[in-house]
Amino acid sequence: MNSRNFETLLLELDPVEMRLHSVRNHHVNGLDYLCLHRSDKMTVKLYFIDPETIPRTPGEFLVTPHTHRYAFESTVLSGCIYHLRFEECEGNYWHRSRYVPEIRACEFESDTGLRVVDKEIHEVGSEYWVDVSEIHTLIASSRPTLLGLVQYSDTRSTSQVYVAKEKEMIYPASRKPTIEETRALRDIALAMIKTSR
Repeated sequence: MNSRNFETLLLELDPVEMRLHSVRNHHVNGLDYLCLHRSDKMTVKLYFIDPETIPRTPGEFLVTPHTHRYAFESTVLSGCIYHLRFEECEGNYWHRSRYVPEIRACEFESDTGLRVVDKEIHEVGSEYWVDVSEIHTLIASSRPTLLGLVQYSDTRSTSQVYVAKEKEMIYPASRKPTIEETRALRDIALAMIKTSR
């Protein structure tokens, strides 16, 4: 989907409907998303990545490396993002765990190494695809970034997360946005898309 598709959904949808499946503090505190459509076959979301609200040092992973239960495509609608892909290798620096999002639980599987196999820089209009077998993460740039995401059906019941041994899996204070916050996020997204054309 391109920016016009996301913009049209933002303009046509009622914020009350958007709020139903949207989340504040998703994966990490300060990372929000607006859900524009949700079904068993396809979900459409906008992710807000603002380096000023996310507690990260420059160059640090936005979220721990992980896989997904579903394939998806992301489009950079504003800003810039670094996308990293990994493969497992010899070593034991990372704890690999099975992640069950419905209960926010990790079940340890084994220790492993990870090697970066691809690092991509994505600017406005750039897209990337992530399959269920791929291990990936993001690094935020210094600019606020808006990602449009189209996610497809779950094809696995769980995913894997890779947490560095010296760190703990930290669960953010996730919650549904208020209707006022939903409207504000919609307006921010529209402004970001407009100024990025």
